[in-house]
Amino acid sequence: MLALTLRARYHWGFWVRVPGTSKAQATLPIPPPTTIIGALTYPLARRGVLSIRGLRHEGDVVFDDKDGIMSPAWLLSKYIYAVAGFDQNYTGYQWSDLSRCVTLLFQETTKGTDEEKAAGGRRYLMKYRMGALPVGKVYCPSGVLSMVLLVDEAASEVVEGNLEDELRMAAWQMTRVGSKESIVSVEEVAVSRAKPLDERFVKTRYYFPARLGEVKEGSYYTESFWRGGWGRRARLEPEEYIVPGERVPLRGGEVKVSLLDDGMAFEANGEVVVGYKHGFAQR
Repeated sequence: MLALTLRARYHWGFWVRVPGTSKAQATLPIPPPTTIIGALTYPLARRGVLSIRGLRHEGDVVFDDKDGIMSPAWLLSKYIYAVAGFDQNYTGYQWSDLSRCVTLLFQETTKGTDEEKAAGGRRYLMKYRMGALPVGKVYCPSGVLSMVLLVDEAASEVVEGNLEDELRMAAWQMTRVGSKESIVSVEEVAVSRAKPLDERFVKTRYYFPARLGEVKEGSYYTESFWRGGWGRRARLEPEEYIVPGERVPLRGGEVKVSLLDDGMAFEANGEVVVGYKHGFAQR
Protein backbone atom coordinates (compact mmCIF):
# COMPACT_ATOMS: atom_id res chain seq x y z
CA MET A 1 0.00 0.00 0.00
CA LEU A 2 1.33 3.41 -1.01
CA ALA A 3 1.09 6.56 1.07
CA LEU A 4 0.85 9.91 -0.71
CA THR A 5 1.27 12.94 1.55
CA LEU A 6 1.12 16.57 0.49
CA ARG A 7 0.80 20.09 1.82
CA ALA A 8 -1.14 22.71 -0.10
CA ARG A 9 -1.53 26.40 0.70
CA TYR A 10 -4.83 28.13 -0.07
CA HIS A 11 -4.66 31.52 -1.75
CA TRP A 12 -7.79 33.01 -0.13
CA GLY A 13 -9.77 30.04 1.19
CA PHE A 14 -12.28 27.56 -0.22
CA TRP A 15 -15.82 26.37 -0.36
CA VAL A 16 -17.31 22.88 -0.63
CA ARG A 17 -21.08 22.84 -0.89
CA VAL A 18 -23.00 20.82 1.71
CA PRO A 19 -24.81 17.87 0.02
CA GLY A 20 -28.51 18.41 -0.60
CA THR A 21 -28.33 22.19 -0.82
CA SER A 22 -29.48 24.02 -3.92
CA LYS A 23 -30.61 27.61 -3.51
CA ALA A 24 -28.97 27.99 -0.11
CA GLN A 25 -25.27 27.18 -0.49
CA ALA A 26 -23.70 26.43 2.88
CA THR A 27 -20.10 25.21 2.97
CA LEU A 28 -18.32 22.46 4.87
CA PRO A 29 -15.60 23.60 7.31
CA ILE A 30 -12.93 21.36 5.76
CA PRO A 31 -12.68 19.55 2.41
CA PRO A 32 -14.08 15.99 2.73
CA PRO A 33 -12.34 12.81 1.48
CA THR A 34 -14.22 12.77 -1.83
CA THR A 35 -13.07 16.31 -2.61
CA ILE A 36 -9.45 15.34 -1.99
CA ILE A 37 -9.77 12.28 -4.24
CA GLY A 38 -11.35 14.47 -6.90
CA ALA A 39 -8.56 17.04 -6.63
CA LEU A 40 -6.00 14.29 -7.28
CA THR A 41 -8.03 12.67 -10.06
CA TYR A 42 -8.48 15.89 -12.05
CA PRO A 43 -4.88 16.18 -13.33
CA LEU A 44 -4.79 12.42 -14.02
CA ALA A 45 -7.91 12.75 -16.17
CA ARG A 46 -6.62 15.85 -17.94
CA ARG A 47 -3.39 14.05 -18.84
CA GLY A 48 -5.33 11.05 -20.16
CA VAL A 49 -3.68 8.41 -17.98
CA LEU A 50 -6.91 6.97 -16.54
CA SER A 51 -8.17 3.74 -18.05
CA ILE A 52 -11.86 4.41 -18.79
CA ARG A 53 -12.52 0.77 -19.75
CA GLY A 54 -14.80 1.30 -22.71
CA LEU A 55 -16.85 4.11 -21.17
CA ARG A 56 -17.40 7.14 -23.36
CA HIS A 57 -15.55 10.19 -22.12
CA GLU A 58 -14.84 13.74 -23.20
CA GLY A 59 -11.85 15.29 -21.44
CA ASP A 60 -12.40 14.91 -17.71
CA VAL A 61 -16.10 13.94 -18.00
CA VAL A 62 -17.12 10.26 -18.08
CA PHE A 63 -20.48 8.93 -19.30
CA ASP A 64 -21.99 5.72 -17.91
CA ASP A 65 -23.82 3.08 -19.97
CA LYS A 66 -27.06 5.10 -19.64
CA ASP A 67 -25.31 8.24 -20.90
CA GLY A 68 -25.35 9.76 -17.42
CA ILE A 69 -22.48 12.04 -16.44
CA MET A 70 -20.11 11.02 -13.65
CA SER A 71 -16.78 12.14 -12.29
CA PRO A 72 -13.61 10.24 -13.20
CA ALA A 73 -12.92 10.24 -9.44
CA TRP A 74 -15.39 7.34 -9.37
CA LEU A 75 -12.69 5.21 -11.02
CA LEU A 76 -10.23 5.80 -8.17
CA SER A 77 -12.49 6.14 -5.13
CA LYS A 78 -12.51 2.43 -4.28
CA TYR A 79 -8.69 2.34 -4.25
CA ILE A 80 -8.04 5.37 -2.04
CA TYR A 81 -8.57 6.29 1.60
CA ALA A 82 -8.13 10.04 2.01
CA VAL A 83 -7.91 12.25 5.10
CA ALA A 84 -6.93 15.85 5.76
CA GLY A 85 -6.16 18.30 8.53
CA PHE A 86 -5.28 21.95 8.85
CA ASP A 87 -2.05 23.04 10.50
CA GLN A 88 -2.40 23.90 14.18
CA ASN A 89 -1.47 27.55 13.56
CA TYR A 90 -4.28 27.84 11.00
CA THR A 91 -7.31 30.05 11.63
CA GLY A 92 -10.29 30.11 9.30
CA TYR A 93 -13.75 31.65 9.36
CA GLN A 94 -16.96 30.36 7.82
CA TRP A 95 -18.79 33.16 6.09
CA SER A 96 -21.65 33.72 3.67
CA ASP A 97 -21.47 36.38 0.96
CA LEU A 98 -24.49 37.66 -0.89
CA SER A 99 -24.11 36.75 -4.56
CA ARG A 100 -26.30 37.56 -7.54
CA CYS A 101 -27.43 34.18 -8.85
CA VAL A 102 -29.90 32.83 -11.38
CA THR A 103 -33.05 31.84 -9.46
CA LEU A 104 -35.29 31.11 -12.45
CA LEU A 105 -35.17 27.35 -11.87
CA PHE A 106 -36.59 27.78 -8.35
CA GLN A 107 -39.67 29.67 -9.57
CA GLU A 108 -42.99 28.02 -10.37
CA THR A 109 -44.73 28.28 -13.74
CA THR A 110 -47.91 29.61 -12.12
CA LYS A 111 -50.06 32.01 -14.14
CA GLY A 112 -52.03 33.71 -11.38
CA THR A 113 -51.79 37.23 -12.80
CA ASP A 114 -52.17 38.75 -16.24
CA GLU A 115 -48.45 39.56 -16.21
CA GLU A 116 -47.56 35.93 -15.49
CA LYS A 117 -49.95 34.68 -18.16
CA ALA A 118 -48.45 36.99 -20.77
CA ALA A 119 -44.94 35.73 -19.97
CA GLY A 120 -45.95 32.07 -20.02
CA GLY A 121 -45.44 31.65 -16.27
CA ARG A 122 -43.88 33.41 -13.28
CA ARG A 123 -40.41 31.99 -13.86
CA TYR A 124 -40.15 33.77 -17.20
CA LEU A 125 -40.59 37.27 -15.76
CA MET A 126 -37.32 39.20 -15.61
CA LYS A 127 -37.86 40.27 -12.00
CA TYR A 128 -37.80 36.62 -10.87
CA ARG A 129 -34.78 35.50 -12.89
CA MET A 130 -32.07 36.74 -10.54
CA GLY A 131 -31.79 36.87 -6.77
CA ALA A 132 -29.40 37.66 -3.92
CA LEU A 133 -28.39 34.38 -2.27
CA PRO A 134 -26.03 33.56 0.61
CA VAL A 135 -23.02 31.59 -0.66
CA GLY A 136 -20.89 29.99 2.05
CA LYS A 137 -17.10 30.22 2.07
CA VAL A 138 -14.23 29.54 4.43
CA TYR A 139 -11.79 32.43 4.50
CA CYS A 140 -8.26 31.32 5.39
CA PRO A 141 -5.65 33.27 3.39
CA SER A 142 -2.42 31.24 3.23
CA GLY A 143 -4.04 28.44 5.24
CA VAL A 144 -2.15 25.15 4.85
CA LEU A 145 -4.07 21.92 4.34
CA SER A 146 -2.16 18.67 4.87
CA MET A 147 -3.51 15.58 3.12
CA VAL A 148 -2.72 11.88 3.33
CA LEU A 149 -3.97 9.37 0.76
CA LEU A 150 -3.48 5.65 1.30
CA VAL A 151 -3.54 4.07 -2.14
CA ASP A 152 -4.12 0.41 -2.93
CA GLU A 153 -1.56 -0.64 -5.52
CA ALA A 154 -4.42 -2.29 -7.41
CA ALA A 155 -5.14 1.27 -8.58
CA SER A 156 -2.64 0.49 -11.34
CA GLU A 157 -5.63 -1.22 -13.01
CA VAL A 158 -7.10 2.21 -13.80
CA VAL A 159 -3.94 4.37 -13.84
CA GLU A 160 -1.66 3.81 -16.82
CA GLY A 161 2.10 3.97 -16.37
CA ASN A 162 4.07 3.78 -13.14
CA LEU A 163 1.55 4.31 -10.33
CA GLU A 164 3.98 5.95 -7.90
CA ASP A 165 5.27 8.40 -10.51
CA GLU A 166 1.77 9.25 -11.75
CA LEU A 167 0.51 9.93 -8.21
CA ARG A 168 3.48 12.16 -7.45
CA MET A 169 3.04 14.11 -10.67
CA ALA A 170 -0.72 14.49 -10.14
CA ALA A 171 -0.15 15.79 -6.61
CA TRP A 172 2.20 18.50 -7.88
CA GLN A 173 -0.33 19.40 -10.58
CA MET A 174 -3.23 19.94 -8.16
CA THR A 175 -4.52 23.48 -8.56
CA ARG A 176 -7.61 23.48 -6.35
CA VAL A 177 -9.11 21.58 -3.43
CA GLY A 178 -12.80 22.39 -3.41
CA SER A 179 -14.78 24.46 -5.89
CA LYS A 180 -13.03 25.83 -8.96
CA GLU A 181 -12.26 29.05 -7.06
CA SER A 182 -10.55 27.16 -4.21
CA ILE A 183 -7.05 27.71 -5.59
CA VAL A 184 -4.04 26.13 -3.89
CA SER A 185 -0.28 26.04 -4.33
CA VAL A 186 1.21 22.63 -3.55
CA GLU A 187 4.35 23.00 -1.43
CA GLU A 188 5.37 19.46 -0.47
CA VAL A 189 4.75 15.99 -1.95
CA ALA A 190 6.07 12.61 -0.81
CA VAL A 191 5.28 9.01 -1.76
CA SER A 192 6.30 6.04 0.38
CA ARG A 193 5.01 2.75 1.75
CA ALA A 194 2.26 2.99 4.37
CA LYS A 195 3.25 1.29 7.61
CA PRO A 196 0.54 -0.31 9.81
CA LEU A 197 1.05 0.47 13.51
CA ASP A 198 0.36 -2.16 16.16
CA GLU A 199 -0.87 0.36 18.73
CA ARG A 200 -4.21 0.90 20.43
CA PHE A 201 -3.66 4.57 21.34
CA VAL A 202 -2.33 7.04 18.78
CA LYS A 203 -2.19 10.79 18.23
CA THR A 204 -3.37 12.26 14.94
CA ARG A 205 -4.23 15.63 13.44
CA TYR A 206 -6.25 14.18 10.57
CA TYR A 207 -9.99 13.55 10.55
CA PHE A 208 -11.29 9.97 10.55
CA PRO A 209 -14.63 8.08 10.57
CA ALA A 210 -16.14 8.15 14.07
CA ARG A 211 -16.71 4.39 13.99
CA LEU A 212 -12.95 3.78 13.92
CA GLY A 213 -11.91 5.41 17.19
CA GLU A 214 -12.82 7.36 20.32
CA VAL A 215 -11.13 10.62 21.27
CA LYS A 216 -9.51 10.51 24.72
CA GLU A 217 -7.68 13.85 24.69
CA GLY A 218 -7.78 17.01 22.61
CA SER A 219 -10.36 19.33 21.07
CA TYR A 220 -12.47 18.13 18.16
CA TYR A 221 -15.83 18.50 16.46
CA THR A 222 -17.92 16.14 14.35
CA GLU A 223 -18.90 16.63 10.73
CA SER A 224 -21.05 14.59 8.37
CA PHE A 225 -19.27 13.64 5.15
CA TRP A 226 -20.32 10.86 2.79
CA ARG A 227 -19.09 7.60 1.31
CA GLY A 228 -18.20 7.47 -2.36
CA GLY A 229 -20.05 9.68 -4.80
CA TRP A 230 -23.64 10.84 -4.84
CA GLY A 231 -25.92 12.20 -7.48
CA ARG A 232 -29.04 11.51 -9.48
CA ARG A 233 -28.38 7.76 -9.66
CA ALA A 234 -26.28 7.36 -6.50
CA ARG A 235 -27.92 7.71 -3.10
CA LEU A 236 -26.10 9.81 -0.52
CA GLU A 237 -24.61 7.66 2.26
CA PRO A 238 -23.59 9.96 5.14
CA GLU A 239 -20.69 9.11 7.45
CA GLU A 240 -19.86 10.91 10.70
CA TYR A 241 -16.24 12.01 11.05
CA ILE A 242 -14.15 13.23 13.96
CA VAL A 243 -12.29 16.43 12.99
CA PRO A 244 -9.40 17.45 15.32
CA GLY A 245 -9.37 21.14 16.24
CA GLU A 246 -12.05 23.77 16.80
CA ARG A 247 -15.04 24.86 14.73
CA VAL A 248 -15.33 28.52 15.85
CA PRO A 249 -13.01 29.88 14.68
CA LEU A 250 -11.79 27.01 12.54
CA ARG A 251 -8.48 25.71 13.83
CA GLY A 252 -6.41 22.59 13.31
CA GLY A 253 -5.45 20.40 16.26
CA GLU A 254 -4.26 17.02 17.48
CA VAL A 255 -6.22 14.37 19.38
CA LYS A 256 -5.34 11.18 21.21
CA VAL A 257 -7.47 8.31 19.89
CA SER A 258 -8.38 4.91 21.28
CA LEU A 259 -8.88 2.66 18.27
CA LEU A 260 -12.08 0.62 18.01
CA ASP A 261 -12.41 -2.87 16.51
CA ASP A 262 -12.52 -1.68 12.87
CA GLY A 263 -9.77 0.91 13.28
CA MET A 264 -6.04 0.74 12.62
CA ALA A 265 -3.34 3.38 12.65
CA PHE A 266 -0.92 3.90 9.77
CA GLU A 267 2.33 5.82 9.54
CA ALA A 268 2.74 7.70 6.28
CA ASN A 269 5.86 9.77 5.67
CA GLY A 270 6.04 10.62 9.38
CA GLU A 271 2.31 11.34 9.70
CA VAL A 272 -0.09 9.13 11.70
CA VAL A 273 -3.61 8.55 10.37
CA VAL A 274 -6.53 6.45 11.59
CA GLY A 275 -7.89 4.11 8.92
CA TYR A 276 -9.70 0.83 8.39
CA LYS A 277 -8.25 -2.43 9.67
CA HIS A 278 -9.78 -4.42 6.80
CA GLY A 279 -9.41 -2.44 3.60
CA PHE A 280 -9.25 1.32 3.50
CA ALA A 281 -11.53 2.73 0.81
CA GLN A 282 -14.43 4.96 1.87
CA ARG A 283 -17.24 2.45 2.35
